[in-house]
Amino acid sequence: MDDRVIRAITVDGSFRVITACTTTLVREAIRVRNQKDLVGDLARTYGELLTGAILVRETMAPGQRVQAILSRAGQGQMIADSHPDDGDGSALTRGLFNRSQTLPKTQLEPAGSLAPQGPVSAVQATMLGEGSILKVIRSLPRGRIHQSIVEASASGMSAALMGYMQESEQVTATLVVATVMREGEVVASGGFIVQLLPEVTDGPLAVMTERLAHDFVDLDRFLLEHGADPRVLKDELLYGMPHADLAESKLRHGCDCSEERVLTAIATLGRDEVASIVAQGEVISITCEYCQTPWVLGSDRLRSLLTPN
Repeated sequence: MDDRVIRAITVDGSFRVITACTTTLVREAIRVRNQKDLVGDLARTYGELLTGAILVRETMAPGQRVQAILSRAGQGQMIADSHPDDGDGSALTRGLFNRSQTLPKTQLEPAGSLAPQGPVSAVQATMLGEGSILKVIRSLPRGRIHQSIVEASASGMSAALMGYMQESEQVTATLVVATVMREGEVVASGGFIVQLLPEVTDGPLAVMTERLAHDFVDLDRFLLEHGADPRVLKDELLYGMPHADLAESKLRHGCDCSEERVLTAIATLGRDEVASIVAQGEVISITCEYCQTPWVLGSDRLRSLLTPN
């Protein structure tokens, strides 16, 4: 199943539903990090944060960029950066994980261990719990941004994201994300959001509440049984409810770094410093934090920064 996101709305205007499959995207995002400490519960949380950023963007700002930043004192910081489709037929998402240098390595799970299915061990590194915060930054038109911060308790990534939607965006919705790990590998990842719309009435609300409480409590199992297919997930959520699909978009792991962006960053050093680098024939090597792509620029390329516009 290709990674993709589907948006739909019920004909009676009761609910808007967005479902996503992110298995390949999350798998690649973890592989690119190439870090032995991004395993177990940390890997699962990382995958769920990436999926959550996509769902928030699709709900609040489909055509704008959204960053979700999860941090916890003594543990580190995770960043999920979700971009809209830039015309190539797919929307890219990238991630970053910076582990705190104060976190003892003995707290980390060995690579290849199974992801925990129950409560997180007290000796295992985790990004959720006391002292955890979730910051969400949304791009707005004309270069403006909207940002909010909420607590991220040990209840899980889904609870933190749903708390953000309700507290900061005043959106009444159920948001659930899941990344299933087996022997250190991502086998399924995805999620959904069911948003209540102003037209909802008691009947449909009661049906949806019952369905969410009983049929979708274990999203891990559903994703495994159905290959994380977002269309199956959407159809099951809206079973018996006439609805219309609004849009369907492909998702991929990717990065928007480029030589031009690297040159722009180097230009901030100042003309004199760039001129000194060029005069000495030095080579600047920069590796993108997100995708680990190395960018190597020689003096000939840097000389373009000294040419008057």
